[in-house]
Amino acid sequence: MRYMLTFYAREDEWMALPESEREAGIAAIGRWFAEHAGSGKIVEGHRLGRGTKTVRLGRVRKKDLPMVTDGPFMEAKESVGSYAIVEVGNEDEAIAIAKRWPSGGAVEVRPVAD
Repeated sequence: MRYMLTFYAREDEWMALPESEREAGIAAIGRWFAEHAGSGKIVEGHRLGRGTKTVRLGRVRKKDLPMVTDGPFMEAKESVGSYAIVEVGNEDEAIAIAKRWPSGGAVEVRPVAD
């Protein structure tokens, strides 16, 4: 089964860290990705850029006018920094991988529909 792990963090907290701590955190994330990619568990993953836009299309199956806004939600305190697609035997294994994420914040674990 494939699961999408989405990694959330508070950008203001991340940017408040001294540069050396941010660099150490990035290195730890790189090691985490390398470990799980090397074992064949991560089949895709990327760090995401800044400058998110959301296109809101309105109600389901309705023809509302599209509206473009900055970010996913203006009131959000956490932002998505990266994601990984893992291929594992079950949800428990995906959660176990998510629990080892070295950077704090939150990890959303969602099954990928085939």
